[in-house]
Amino acid sequence: MSEFNRRQLLLGGAIVFGSLALPVSAKPLLIPRRQLHTRYSVASAEGQAMLAIYASAVKKMMDPAQYPEGNPLNWIFQWYTHFVRADKTKQQELARVYPVNDPNKVLATKVWDTCQAHSSGQREDFFLPWHRMFIGYFEEIIRQVSSKPNFTLPYWDYTDPVQQILPVDFRKQGDPVWNSLYRASRWPQTNAGQNITQGPGGADLNLNAMKSNLYSGTSGGDAGFCANLDMNPHGALHVDVGNNVGMASVPWAANDPIFWLHHCNIDRIWASWNFAGGKNPADPAFLNTQFVFAGPTGGAVVGTVKDFLAVPKTAYDHYAQRPAGSLPFPKRMPVLLSPQFALQMENVATEKSAPVRLGNAPVTVDLANPAPAAEATQRNQLFSAKLRSLKKQANLFLRLEGLSAHGVVNGVYNVYVHANDAPSQDTRGPAFVGQINFFSAAGTHQHDDATGGEGNNPDKKAFSFLLSAETRALLAQSNTDVPRVTLVPTGTGNADALPSIDKIALVAS
Repeated sequence: MSEFNRRQLLLGGAIVFGSLALPVSAKPLLIPRRQLHTRYSVASAEGQAMLAIYASAVKKMMDPAQYPEGNPLNWIFQWYTHFVRADKTKQQELARVYPVNDPNKVLATKVWDTCQAHSSGQREDFFLPWHRMFIGYFEEIIRQVSSKPNFTLPYWDYTDPVQQILPVDFRKQGDPVWNSLYRASRWPQTNAGQNITQGPGGADLNLNAMKSNLYSGTSGGDAGFCANLDMNPHGALHVDVGNNVGMASVPWAANDPIFWLHHCNIDRIWASWNFAGGKNPADPAFLNTQFVFAGPTGGAVVGTVKDFLAVPKTAYDHYAQRPAGSLPFPKRMPVLLSPQFALQMENVATEKSAPVRLGNAPVTVDLANPAPAAEATQRNQLFSAKLRSLKKQANLFLRLEGLSAHGVVNGVYNVYVHANDAPSQDTRGPAFVGQINFFSAAGTHQHDDATGGEGNNPDKKAFSFLLSAETRALLAQSNTDVPRVTLVPTGTGNADALPSIDKIALVAS
């Protein structure tokens, strides 16, 4: 380990401090962290043993007599590293927690509200490596607090249908051993031990993101593994477990101890995709970006993305398998051609047409050919005929771009692709392609003021669904020139949240 001097610090991209100078005691350490111990399923005997250590450490971290609130090993400091609570600004909480000069305030100013990618100007690709760093350094903090150097965070494999109940030890309110893991800010059904996918969140949990064969995807087709994993199971689990002041809201999520087991599982899925053959980005801007966290002794540590892109096979006791229908990994990165797509139908928000507005009732949108009117007749044959003429190796994606809202959105929206009539709302039928949630959508977690900066105007994201052979057959047999997309809410009370989508496109590539 070597200390960073200030010149190096200022050259560090994402770790630039501007006018802030870290005190000597808080100079960041460059730590290329390696996974040395195995993480176990919380359902296993080994995972249960680790969970007991975790519960004891969380209890200590929540006790200000042992770890004062401004201490980087305090629970709130770690929670705020992800995002500061929604009812306060970052500046307000800095002033409250550090009413007088404190070396830890400099570190808090730098690391709070840095979750990727939930704020303006952040690259979606950093979602996975930032969280890998976060849970890794948090894991080291638990080792420090517990004096258990071999501790590893358990993971919760909720994509397994038999594990879709919140582990029982997180539901033991008032228990002398497990109470530190309980939170009232979950859906009552979650804490009652019901299947989380059948509660108010209503989100299915699956591994369909692993079907993507590119990490970052393309500019118009598949949104890629990272973005699609961010949607499901990542965002889906959040809305399934917590309410609007809990896991279902970005600023509140990391206050729930289940957050860390959730992200342990997300990290495991990423590692599974890599071991199956998936390649991470390799551009210097990605590889050399650095982020600052609190380390196990309370000082600042720096993680560089390129040092966190691989884990050994022993990092987890079990890895996930890619679902049937997954796209084969390319032997080399694809070269984008012009025109890139053989078929494209879209509904897009322009200055003349508002975004697709969602609420408490189903919404159906027509996808028109984006060709200029003069070309429409020539290019637009029957959509179904054109679809039938596509080569078998061509993939068909439904892409949704620019999800935003003015607050937390309850539940999810079931998405159907169909022809003329409204589809039967059967999630087992061929028209159903998946669900969208608004957990990380722009505007749902905007809480900072102009001086805080980090939480304002988060960038809009894109997600995609790979259409199955059954859905393609349904459309090909429809004899229609205008395919439709219907979005059906599973929740209510979303009129004020104003969820919307800038662009919905059906794209072949």
